[in-house]
Amino acid sequence: MPSELKIVTFNIGKEKFGLDIMNVDAVIEYEETTKLPNASDYFEGVINYRNEEVLPIINLRRKFKMPNFEDKSHSKVIVLKIDQRRVGIMVDDVKNVRSIDPNLINEKPNIGGMRGADFISGIARLEDGMLVILDIDKLITEEEKIAIDEVISN
Repeated sequence: MPSELKIVTFNIGKEKFGLDIMNVDAVIEYEETTKLPNASDYFEGVINYRNEEVLPIINLRRKFKMPNFEDKSHSKVIVLKIDQRRVGIMVDDVKNVRSIDPNLINEKPNIGGMRGADFISGIARLEDGMLVILDIDKLITEEEKIAIDEVISN
Protein backbone atom coordinates (compact mmCIF):
# COMPACT_ATOMS: atom_id res chain seq x y z
CA MET A 1 0.00 0.00 0.00
CA PRO A 2 1.38 3.47 -0.84
CA SER A 3 2.62 5.65 1.99
CA GLU A 4 0.02 8.29 1.07
CA LEU A 5 -3.05 8.32 -1.12
CA LYS A 6 -3.84 11.35 -3.27
CA ILE A 7 -7.56 11.99 -2.90
CA VAL A 8 -9.70 14.54 -4.76
CA THR A 9 -12.17 15.84 -2.18
CA PHE A 10 -15.63 17.20 -2.93
CA ASN A 11 -18.90 18.06 -1.24
CA ILE A 12 -22.45 16.97 -1.77
CA GLY A 13 -24.47 19.09 0.61
CA LYS A 14 -22.61 19.11 3.92
CA GLU A 15 -21.10 15.66 3.33
CA LYS A 16 -17.45 15.28 2.31
CA PHE A 17 -16.39 12.64 -0.20
CA GLY A 18 -13.17 11.64 -1.88
CA LEU A 19 -11.89 9.75 -4.93
CA ASP A 20 -8.43 8.45 -5.80
CA ILE A 21 -6.87 11.07 -8.08
CA MET A 22 -5.65 8.30 -10.40
CA ASN A 23 -9.25 7.89 -11.60
CA VAL A 24 -9.83 11.60 -12.29
CA ASP A 25 -9.36 12.97 -15.81
CA ALA A 26 -10.50 16.55 -15.15
CA VAL A 27 -12.75 18.82 -13.12
CA ILE A 28 -15.01 21.10 -15.16
CA GLU A 29 -17.79 23.59 -14.53
CA TYR A 30 -21.30 22.19 -14.82
CA GLU A 31 -23.00 23.00 -18.10
CA GLU A 32 -26.57 22.35 -19.09
CA THR A 33 -26.98 18.78 -20.28
CA THR A 34 -28.99 17.25 -23.07
CA LYS A 35 -31.60 15.02 -21.44
CA LEU A 36 -32.19 11.56 -22.80
CA PRO A 37 -35.55 9.75 -22.69
CA ASN A 38 -36.04 6.67 -20.52
CA ALA A 39 -32.80 7.24 -18.60
CA SER A 40 -32.42 6.49 -14.89
CA ASP A 41 -33.52 9.36 -12.66
CA TYR A 42 -29.93 9.99 -11.51
CA PHE A 43 -28.69 10.22 -15.11
CA GLU A 44 -28.43 13.99 -15.62
CA GLY A 45 -27.86 13.84 -19.37
CA VAL A 46 -24.91 14.25 -21.74
CA ILE A 47 -22.56 17.07 -22.71
CA ASN A 48 -20.13 17.63 -25.56
CA TYR A 49 -16.80 17.11 -23.76
CA ARG A 50 -13.89 19.06 -25.28
CA ASN A 51 -15.64 18.86 -28.66
CA GLU A 52 -14.33 15.30 -28.83
CA GLU A 53 -16.87 12.99 -27.22
CA VAL A 54 -20.30 12.64 -25.69
CA LEU A 55 -19.85 12.63 -21.91
CA PRO A 56 -22.62 11.08 -19.79
CA ILE A 57 -23.23 12.92 -16.50
CA ILE A 58 -24.44 11.16 -13.35
CA ASN A 59 -26.05 13.29 -10.65
CA LEU A 60 -24.53 11.96 -7.42
CA ARG A 61 -27.16 13.70 -5.27
CA ARG A 62 -29.85 11.61 -6.94
CA LYS A 63 -27.75 8.44 -7.00
CA PHE A 64 -27.12 8.81 -3.25
CA LYS A 65 -30.82 9.58 -2.65
CA MET A 66 -30.06 13.07 -1.32
CA PRO A 67 -32.19 16.17 -2.04
CA ASN A 68 -31.62 17.36 -5.61
CA PHE A 69 -29.68 20.51 -6.49
CA GLU A 70 -31.65 23.71 -6.05
CA ASP A 71 -29.17 25.71 -8.13
CA LYS A 72 -26.88 23.82 -10.48
CA SER A 73 -25.02 26.92 -11.70
CA HIS A 74 -22.18 26.51 -9.18
CA SER A 75 -21.94 22.73 -9.47
CA LYS A 76 -18.86 20.93 -10.75
CA VAL A 77 -18.39 17.81 -12.84
CA ILE A 78 -15.58 15.40 -12.04
CA VAL A 79 -14.63 13.55 -15.22
CA LEU A 80 -13.66 10.00 -14.32
CA LYS A 81 -11.79 7.34 -16.25
CA ILE A 82 -13.66 4.07 -15.78
CA ASP A 83 -12.38 1.15 -17.82
CA GLN A 84 -12.17 2.48 -21.39
CA ARG A 85 -14.76 5.23 -20.98
CA ARG A 86 -15.15 8.64 -19.44
CA VAL A 87 -18.09 9.47 -17.19
CA GLY A 88 -18.86 12.73 -15.42
CA ILE A 89 -20.21 12.88 -11.88
CA MET A 90 -22.03 16.03 -10.84
CA VAL A 91 -21.15 17.32 -7.36
CA ASP A 92 -21.78 20.50 -5.38
CA ASP A 93 -18.16 21.61 -5.20
CA VAL A 94 -14.65 20.23 -5.60
CA LYS A 95 -12.44 21.25 -2.68
CA ASN A 96 -8.85 20.11 -3.20
CA VAL A 97 -6.43 17.22 -3.51
CA ARG A 98 -5.32 15.81 -0.17
CA SER A 99 -2.58 13.39 0.73
CA ILE A 100 -4.05 10.91 3.19
CA ASP A 101 -2.22 8.32 5.26
CA PRO A 102 -3.90 4.95 4.51
CA ASN A 103 -3.75 4.18 8.25
CA LEU A 104 -6.36 6.92 8.79
CA ILE A 105 -8.88 5.12 6.57
CA ASN A 106 -11.26 2.70 8.28
CA GLU A 107 -13.27 0.09 6.45
CA LYS A 108 -16.85 1.15 5.87
CA PRO A 109 -19.10 0.32 8.81
CA ASN A 110 -21.20 -2.81 8.39
CA ILE A 111 -24.62 -1.30 8.95
CA GLY A 112 -27.76 -3.05 7.71
CA GLY A 113 -29.21 0.17 6.29
CA MET A 114 -26.18 0.62 4.04
CA ARG A 115 -27.21 -2.03 1.53
CA GLY A 116 -26.40 -0.82 -1.93
CA ALA A 117 -23.47 1.26 -0.66
CA ASP A 118 -20.80 -1.07 -2.04
CA PHE A 119 -19.22 1.97 -3.69
CA ILE A 120 -17.89 3.17 -0.30
CA SER A 121 -14.35 1.85 0.12
CA GLY A 122 -13.69 3.43 3.51
CA ILE A 123 -14.01 6.40 5.83
CA ALA A 124 -11.02 8.60 6.60
CA ARG A 125 -10.71 10.21 10.02
CA LEU A 126 -9.24 13.65 9.40
CA GLU A 127 -8.58 16.66 11.61
CA ASP A 128 -11.49 18.53 9.98
CA GLY A 129 -14.00 15.66 10.06
CA MET A 130 -14.83 12.44 8.29
CA LEU A 131 -14.26 11.85 4.59
CA VAL A 132 -16.16 9.09 2.76
CA ILE A 133 -13.83 7.49 0.21
CA LEU A 134 -15.61 6.15 -2.86
CA ASP A 135 -14.58 3.07 -4.83
CA ILE A 136 -14.79 4.19 -8.43
CA ASP A 137 -14.98 0.62 -9.75
CA LYS A 138 -18.19 0.08 -7.77
CA LEU A 139 -19.67 3.57 -8.06
CA ILE A 140 -20.89 2.76 -11.57
CA THR A 141 -22.41 -0.73 -11.77
CA GLU A 142 -21.92 -3.08 -14.71
CA GLU A 143 -25.53 -2.46 -15.76
CA GLU A 144 -24.92 1.30 -15.68
CA LYS A 145 -21.74 0.89 -17.74
CA ILE A 146 -23.72 -1.02 -20.38
CA ALA A 147 -26.39 1.71 -20.40
CA ILE A 148 -23.69 4.40 -20.71
CA ASP A 149 -22.08 2.53 -23.61
CA GLU A 150 -25.46 2.41 -25.36
CA VAL A 151 -25.90 6.16 -24.88
CA ILE A 152 -22.42 6.92 -26.19
CA SER A 153 -22.72 4.64 -29.23
CA ASN A 154 -26.06 6.08 -30.42
